[in-house]
Amino acid sequence: MDDPYAVDAEFYDLVHEHHREDVGLWLSFAGRTDHPVLEVGTGTGRIARALSLAGHTVTAIDPSAAMLAVAEQRALEEGADVTFLLGTATEIGFEPGQFGFVLVPADVFLYCQDGEEQVATLAALVEAMHFNATLVLDLPGPAMALDPATNGQLLLTWSGDGPDGAPLDVWQVHEDDLAEQTRWLRVTYERTGPGGAVLRSCSEHRLRYLYRFETEYLLQISGLVPAGLYGDYDLGPLTGDSARMIVVARRANG
Repeated sequence: MDDPYAVDAEFYDLVHEHHREDVGLWLSFAGRTDHPVLEVGTGTGRIARALSLAGHTVTAIDPSAAMLAVAEQRALEEGADVTFLLGTATEIGFEPGQFGFVLVPADVFLYCQDGEEQVATLAALVEAMHFNATLVLDLPGPAMALDPATNGQLLLTWSGDGPDGAPLDVWQVHEDDLAEQTRWLRVTYERTGPGGAVLRSCSEHRLRYLYRFETEYLLQISGLVPAGLYGDYDLGPLTGDSARMIVVARRANG
């Protein structure tokens, strides 16, 4: 399988460097267990490193070798002790009952392409959870729902100096399909090279969106029970204006 983030990895930390408002919440959940923590879709390891540096035993997985290479380097630089594994939750054989907190951070679960993959992923995570463990899905809230009205619109999402100090612009364009609950997303990195030449590299992603009651049903048929539903990282209520949907669940047989 092609690396889904082979292009993005070089720029990811730079473009997302200000996204830190969620870490405090994940630290609070991790602090409720003495068992190891699992992050699913760690990317460059931003959250995993914070959990490790706070004293937790952390395993972090991702299907992108390019992203994990960055994560491992960042962890080495910061002195974070994280076990990084390449693959998805359904590909990696975890020891049953191993983890006390399982985190699927911002939008990672949207990479499950259909209901079958969603259930298989959740079931694999249930198997890896301690009997009283907590699982959290961080999903887009109602305010970040699919928006076909903006299909095809090119949006400048970041501009500044790239990793090499040269100007970098990051553009996004999407195509949303309400019937399929999917978003096709293209991210274009536009750099100014030597002599003013414009260098472009692109990545493409397909995301499958979920809604509240659909998500709760998926939990139940995967061996989980809902244990909380929130609209932000301060655990405020989920409303029509919520940018996030934080779904907390526990094992049904816990």
